[in-house]
Amino acid sequence: MSRDLNSNDPPISLRFARPHYRSGKASLATEFFAPCLQNCSLYRRAAGYFSSSALITWVAALPRLAQSNDVSIKVIASHKLSREDIEVLSQIADPDQRRGHEQVILEKIIDEIVHFAEEPSDLATRAKIFAWLLANKKMEIRFAFANHVEDAGIFHEKIGIFNFPSGHALAFTGSANETISGHERNYESVDVYRTWMPGELERVEIKIEQFDEAWNNEAKGLSVRRLTSKSVERLEAIAPDVCPSTIHSKLEFEDEPDQNEDPARWRHQDEAVSKFLEARAGILEMATGTGKTRTALKILSHLSEAGDIDSAIVATDGTDLLSQWGLELDEWVRKSRSDFIVYKHFGTFHELGNYVLDPKRAILVISRQQLDKALERLDPTRRASTIIIHDEVHGLGVPSLIQSLAGQHQSFGYRLGLSATPERAYDAEGNKFIENEIGKTLFDFPLEKAIARGVLCEFDYTPLDYDLTEDDRLRLRQVYSRQAARANSSNPMSNEELWTELSKVYKTAEMKPLVFARFLQSDQSILDSCVIFVETREYGARLLEILHRYTHLYRTYYADDEQEHLLEFARGQISCLITCHRISQGIDIRALKSVILLSSARSKLETIQRIGRCLRVDPHNPGKRARVLDFVRPDKEEDLFPNADQERAEWLGKISKSRRGDHNAA
Repeated sequence: MSRDLNSNDPPISLRFARPHYRSGKASLATEFFAPCLQNCSLYRRAAGYFSSSALITWVAALPRLAQSNDVSIKVIASHKLSREDIEVLSQIADPDQRRGHEQVILEKIIDEIVHFAEEPSDLATRAKIFAWLLANKKMEIRFAFANHVEDAGIFHEKIGIFNFPSGHALAFTGSANETISGHERNYESVDVYRTWMPGELERVEIKIEQFDEAWNNEAKGLSVRRLTSKSVERLEAIAPDVCPSTIHSKLEFEDEPDQNEDPARWRHQDEAVSKFLEARAGILEMATGTGKTRTALKILSHLSEAGDIDSAIVATDGTDLLSQWGLELDEWVRKSRSDFIVYKHFGTFHELGNYVLDPKRAILVISRQQLDKALERLDPTRRASTIIIHDEVHGLGVPSLIQSLAGQHQSFGYRLGLSATPERAYDAEGNKFIENEIGKTLFDFPLEKAIARGVLCEFDYTPLDYDLTEDDRLRLRQVYSRQAARANSSNPMSNEELWTELSKVYKTAEMKPLVFARFLQSDQSILDSCVIFVETREYGARLLEILHRYTHLYRTYYADDEQEHLLEFARGQISCLITCHRISQGIDIRALKSVILLSSARSKLETIQRIGRCLRVDPHNPGKRARVLDFVRPDKEEDLFPNADQERAEWLGKISKSRRGDHNAA
């Protein structure tokens, strides 16, 4: 380094830099990263791992790169590897073979970014900016693969160096990843070393040496790969001639309207908002795909802008749905230019402590099973200025939550429940609890109205008859035998438990796969962009051999399957997904054409959620008409009442006759 770097007289623009930054006491985004990025000429960064979506979202944190000719950046990252890739790499001893597989992984990363660029969303804009930066040599990225031990994890080093035109440099190390959350929303800290401060020059030199050693693929136990010329060419092909100067949000909410269409089509959302703001507490009952999330965000905007609330809690079940809420709230904060901070407490996120420490201008997205922990730690005086939102509010009525959350909601200034149908089947106690805690249903927008108004598409309903085998009937008798055996015990079988066990026999009836196979012999087109709902993984396995006769583009998506399977399906890389419950709620795949119900509950709620997956309108397919394939057990002479399948078939058959423009329904 030059002698200037040891000077105690840095430029005025660098005097802001402090030796340590920590969230709560300082904003890493505005007080550290932004001033450094505005003044640097070179930024070198090793930053843990990225997913492809995080990688291109990160561009939003670096607006100057897209607009300046005098700054460049070098990034070393570790892509989040799938279980399959980790297993393959761990088994490869030959260096040449390992390098070959690492390059295959890099090709997958580029594939994902190219796919993002083709989507009608904000990610597309960011992907093109990312491609433009690489194509125009503004930024260079290399990917690191750890091999320092036999069972190596990921490259997780987090250091950065800013070089400034004056000749000075600044290095930092700490917990912050190179993402919007790492810069601003997460609770992070970094230690900073400055060349102009006595005793800190050597630390800066060490960080530069560490980065350059890795960058040049000279670090022991680390393999650092460049993008191939083929990958660069693919990025150059999607890069625009001129880099967009700003990033406009085009995130596809589950109900994002086309700007050219009649806004009256979506007037139900504004009607729902008005009903809630007047009542301050209650449930919005809106069919899947009609915009519960967007309606809730409109309510949040209205209340925060009016100063009626300064905090929010969003509670629901399932990592997929919680993650989606986190992403949409992050986007809401960015679009509205709000100063709210979004904290998450589910899955691998543990940010409850950050929220309760300072809930003002903060939003907590939390698993419903963890909600009692949040409420017991939240200052009671804060509740009056807080809205609590329960998505899929029917889930609030389970016995464990009745016990832990009874009486906890009334002190909130606003209480909002969202559901396609909030009523819990055969559970009067759970329904009463939900009404006591959240309120009554204020607004109803069912499937028939949504189809009539064009919010959802029309669909064809095909019921397929099946019957029980002798083995199925034996399983039914065994259920009744267990009920009789427990009748006089200390733990008798409840009616709900009995119905659940009987229902499982019908949902896993042995004849259904055979009936399905016969149907496919005459109509394989239903496998084009379809989701098959089954009761269990074991039952789903019976379908794989049947499907393989017609397509290899299928995957399973169960509790422990990679989310990558869902992403592949959303991108159209696979055409058929077999699942149990994981995508019944909250996931938006507009190109989905068909739903096959090998398993469906007597409750209308689950059926509405499942068929709602394929009833979403598709801007790329204006004439979309969905299909629902169902399995229905015919009535028997001994049946005193229609069975659950018959009730569902009658109901769905009626809804399938709904047509766009039906005045009676709309």
